[in-house]
Amino acid sequence: MAEPRIIEEENVDCYRLLLADEADIALVLPGPGAPPATDSRFEQTPLTTDRQDLLVAATHLLARRKGIELAEAADQPWIVKKHNNDTYPLVTAACAAGFMPRIVHGAKEWYAVSALVAEALGVCPMPRIVPLPEHAVKRIPLRGKSIPTRQLLTAVRRGSSGHPLVSAGLAALRDIASTGEALPVPVSPGTPRRP
Repeated sequence: MAEPRIIEEENVDCYRLLLADEADIALVLPGPGAPPATDSRFEQTPLTTDRQDLLVAATHLLARRKGIELAEAADQPWIVKKHNNDTYPLVTAACAAGFMPRIVHGAKEWYAVSALVAEALGVCPMPRIVPLPEHAVKRIPLRGKSIPTRQLLTAVRRGSSGHPLVSAGLAALRDIASTGEALPVPVSPGTPRRP
């Protein structure tokens, strides 16, 4: 029986891996550099809409709140993932809420972002689907009109979704997404994709 191999790559690289037949399924976010939905090389299907919460230090004044509007974080220093990352455009939601965030720190991995937030170096919008590391942080649900979301898609090479292993992988992702729980954490490569 074939065992899945999960790797983490940026969106643009996921599409490249699909075309090179080095991956069978990609979990991606639409954004700059990604092919349009009309690209005939791929089948791209919405998987889930991931709401964002505000991540604050456990000692932060906002940590006692049960919900917050994004605009209430306008005066806070922000920590975001680096600008060349597929989640950086979420910051534009702050602009829709009427302010430009004051970005003071950037990190690539959510673990590092959470560690910076835990040290009270700033706040961060964080995808609800991302599991929280064991840091002294609190996730506060965003409320109101300007709640940033991410649309996660599955992408496969056109015509490959009928392959039994690809079909089973897509079904597993749909099942996980329907629970609203965090998706599996990427593991080290090493097992074959298919027999």
